[in-house]
Amino acid sequence: MMKPLRYILLTITLLGTSTVASSADETVMYKKVDENGKITFTDKPIPGSTPITIKTNTNVVDTPKPILRPRKDSDESSEDDDKPFQYQVLAVDSPQHDQAVRANTGDMNVIVGITPSLQPNHSLQLIMDGSPVGSQQKVPYFSLNNVDRGTHELSVAVINDTNKKTLQTSQPVTFHLLRASILNR
Repeated sequence: MMKPLRYILLTITLLGTSTVASSADETVMYKKVDENGKITFTDKPIPGSTPITIKTNTNVVDTPKPILRPRKDSDESSEDDDKPFQYQVLAVDSPQHDQAVRANTGDMNVIVGITPSLQPNHSLQLIMDGSPVGSQQKVPYFSLNNVDRGTHELSVAVINDTNKKTLQTSQPVTFHLLRASILNR
């Protein structure tokens, strides 16, 4: 007589849990937080867990949709054509402003921060003490050789490859090159 009672209780229990998750648009998960704050999610109840109903007919994460703009013929003009492309970040990252750089040979590296990535039709030109240094390039890393000791000012300019015009210039950074002096005896 005891066995049939077990089956009845088991059947009632299963029916009760299936009604909780009966909606096709909802799923029941179980969440447990232990004494260290570690969170565990599972699809089966575990001791100390609490049931959580998740709506499966809605997105949990809303990803932004890309904005597609129709291509313009070169004869068409708009408000966007009047504004040149601007980089959100354009700065000399290294050396930092007012940094002392020790380089007995005068050789040093300059790192430029730029966001978004450099456009294909743009180049970078390093400017030191108001004059261009080296050639324009596509990578944000510059090597300087035989820089004189003393205080110098660095900035970087974005150049349009087509018309060779400067599109944007970073704020200047001042650095101090420490270089051993050679004394003639």
